[in-house]
Amino acid sequence: MPKNLYILGSLLFVLIAFESCTTDDSSFPVGEDWVNGDTRVLYIDTMTVESGTFLFDSIQVTQTGRLLLGAYRDSVFGSTKSKIFSRLTNSVYSIDNDATFDSIALILRYDNYFYNDTLSPQRIKIYPVTQDIVAEEDGNYYNTSTFDYDKTSLGDVSFTPRPIRDDSLHLLLHADFGQKLFDELQDNTINNSDEFLNSYPGILLDPDEDNTAILGFQSTSLIRLYYSIENETGSTEDVIDFAFDASNTFHNISGQRQDTYFTNLNDQKDLVTAEQAGGDSYIQSGTGLATRIAFPNLSGLSGIEGSGTLLYAQLGISLNTHELSDQLHVGDSLVAYIVDQRSQILSTLYDYDGNAAYGVITQKEDEFPILTYTLPIHYFLDQKAANFNGENWYLALISKNFNQSVDRYIFNGNQADDDSKLKIKLTYAIYDN
Repeated sequence: MPKNLYILGSLLFVLIAFESCTTDDSSFPVGEDWVNGDTRVLYIDTMTVESGTFLFDSIQVTQTGRLLLGAYRDSVFGSTKSKIFSRLTNSVYSIDNDATFDSIALILRYDNYFYNDTLSPQRIKIYPVTQDIVAEEDGNYYNTSTFDYDKTSLGDVSFTPRPIRDDSLHLLLHADFGQKLFDELQDNTINNSDEFLNSYPGILLDPDEDNTAILGFQSTSLIRLYYSIENETGSTEDVIDFAFDASNTFHNISGQRQDTYFTNLNDQKDLVTAEQAGGDSYIQSGTGLATRIAFPNLSGLSGIEGSGTLLYAQLGISLNTHELSDQLHVGDSLVAYIVDQRSQILSTLYDYDGNAAYGVITQKEDEFPILTYTLPIHYFLDQKAANFNGENWYLALISKNFNQSVDRYIFNGNQADDDSKLKIKLTYAIYDN
């Protein structure tokens, strides 16, 4: 997760909206004390909601399980690229004197995740890292973490990915790199893990800028050295595996956002409103783009005559489905946080039962392209109203796999058609009127 991980409205407008949505409903379960009273229940779905997009300074990517590698260009989000830094580990430091080197390969194990076009050939280069790969002071790696490396390539390989059909990629590295490593082990130049890491601090997997896909790989990927030993019956083949050290392997994900709506998002406190971004708000996992939601007219509830209470509140946010495709897919749920005016995370969003509140798909129309996530916000609104700084509280929405995917979301704002516009639905009970 990230390191640093709403305004008075027009009371007249709110009251008009309330009156237009007022319904008498004596059957609504508002409690026994109200049954004998003059109770009215207001259903409100016309209150203004505002959205925008901001950028988290960084995202924690320590031991994500999935490693992302690749690059692609997007007409809305610009260029996205994910590199992998990995410290290697092994337990074998001796090779028979009669053995001879055969080859060395990078073996990347798919985890079935992919994003964008996998039909085109992809290209990656492998470089030796020249710094010790160690976590930052807080013990974590971030999507912005990076280490120095030697520009002399250990391998330059092209491949056509098959993330569903195949279980792994087998990519040959330069033989001179493998021969050098083989000789150092056979000659006992390297005898233990400290000596190994001193000579080989790690590797960088760097995708070509012109790639068309980002692929997911398992942290159990490795480099495998092949050698053979001649004997009376022929030769015996053997291998030494240099496994990715899962605790010290991570992906560095970046976005080039020139000439996009997000060009000026340089700090976490910066915000691009939906009005400034084509009427929409956005999420892009991995790079840190997130949607922020504001509720500017909630203060109007206190202006309703009589005593009352909020019974139910739900946020509905719909995808701009014109930007969806099989290659640019989305998840089935959203994660929500409470943030302040600088978009710093204050807490997870919870419901009244004390559970983390998620946005889940509750409306999917096949005939008309509407895909809507709904989020319970009753507890949040009550907290916001009760807190002395609640007027500066907002909701931040991200995807469920925010630190191990590059899924992108484009949400309709409050100017979309009524069925798909950003809106909240409130149920408000008035008693002792």
